[in-house]
Amino acid sequence: MYILVIIVLVLAFLVWSAADISSGVYVKTFCGIKNCDEKIVSLTFDDGPETGTTEKVLEILKKYDAKATFFCIGRKIEPNYAVFKQIITFGHTLGNHSFHHNDNFSLLLPSEMRKEIEMCQAEIRKHAGYEPIFFRPPLGVTNPMLAIALKTFKFEIVGWNVRPFDTSAKNAEEVSQRVIRKIKPGAVVLLHDRMSHTPEALETILEWLYANGYKVVPLEEMMSHRKQ
Repeated sequence: MYILVIIVLVLAFLVWSAADISSGVYVKTFCGIKNCDEKIVSLTFDDGPETGTTEKVLEILKKYDAKATFFCIGRKIEPNYAVFKQIITFGHTLGNHSFHHNDNFSLLLPSEMRKEIEMCQAEIRKHAGYEPIFFRPPLGVTNPMLAIALKTFKFEIVGWNVRPFDTSAKNAEEVSQRVIRKIKPGAVVLLHDRMSHTPEALETILEWLYANGYKVVPLEEMMSHRKQ
C-alpha cells in the first residue's frame, strides 16, 4: 500500500513538473516577477503569425502604444510573411516557438527538439535578419529531454503567470475577464494571436490596464526588473 502511494506521488510530481512551466524543475524559466514593486505587465502571443487575426492584434497594440512579444511558429512565417514583417515594423519582439509546434514535441529526442528549434531560428533569421533570444516550448511543457536540447542555445526561456486559456474560451469577454482577475504587478500574460476573439479581448485588457495605472512593457524591460 505504501509503495503504491509513493508511486502515485512520484507520478503526480513528474506530471506537474513537466506540465507547469513555472516549476523550474527541468528548465529555468522566466514567468514574471513575484512581489514586483512596479505596476508593469508584459503581453506575449503564441502560435502566429496568422493572417486575418495577427494584423488586428497589431492594430490594437499600436492604438494603445503597447509593445509585445510574439512567439512565432517557424512554418507559419513564410505563408504569412506580410503580417510577420508588420510585427517587426511595429517594433515588437520575436520569440522562437519551434518550427512545427507538433503536439508530440515533448516526446521528441533532444536531437529532434534541437532541430525544431534550429529550423525556427533559421526561418526567423532569414526573414527578420536576426535570431531571437527568447524561446517558449510548445504547450509550455518542459522535461529532461528539453533541458538537454537547450544546452546548445543561449535562450531566455519564457513562461507566464497569467493564462486565460483563450484557445478554449467561448468569447472575448471570457478571456479578458480571466486576465483581469489574475493580473498583478510583474505579470506575463499568455494569449494567442491566432484566435478570432483575441483582438477584442486585448482591447478590453489594455483599457483596464491603463485605467488602473499599469504600464505595458516589453519582456526585455520586464526582465531588467528582476531582483538579483
